[in-house]
Amino acid sequence: MNTYDEQGEQPTLDAALDLISEYAQALCNADGERMRLCRADSYMLDFVHQDATGAEPLGELETRGFWETWFKGFPDMDFQITRTIAATGVVVTQWTFTGVNSGPIEKPIAARSIQPTGKTIRFRGVTIFELSAGGIQRETMYIDFATFWAELGVTP
Repeated sequence: MNTYDEQGEQPTLDAALDLISEYAQALCNADGERMRLCRADSYMLDFVHQDATGAEPLGELETRGFWETWFKGFPDMDFQITRTIAATGVVVTQWTFTGVNSGPIEKPIAARSIQPTGKTIRFRGVTIFELSAGGIQRETMYIDFATFWAELGVTP
């Protein structure tokens, strides 16, 4: 089975869906290394909410730090994809995150360190994955941070 399109630049639809499924499973398992293996060398993580601050997308090293911090803040978590839309070179997922905040929330998630609240939170988001033969090139995340902070009962 050919896993790339005719030009060899983008994965086929089936390969793209398999890649995103692998990435989501790694996220559910808090397996940062497995997530990294799904990403291309030139990977960027773009949080849309950071447009307001002018922050640049995160590169690979910054992304590893983000997920390490996230997994420490929410060691007991679940990530469920509820809808998927896919085309050549792009997969869009709508998802729901549920987790217990039993670890500190620190930079780069929050501007200041926030002690564990012990609260269970649930919020939704959408991620657009841009893909190439090398893996995930860009991950653009639309996160419901208003619900995130409200359910934690803290200000960022």
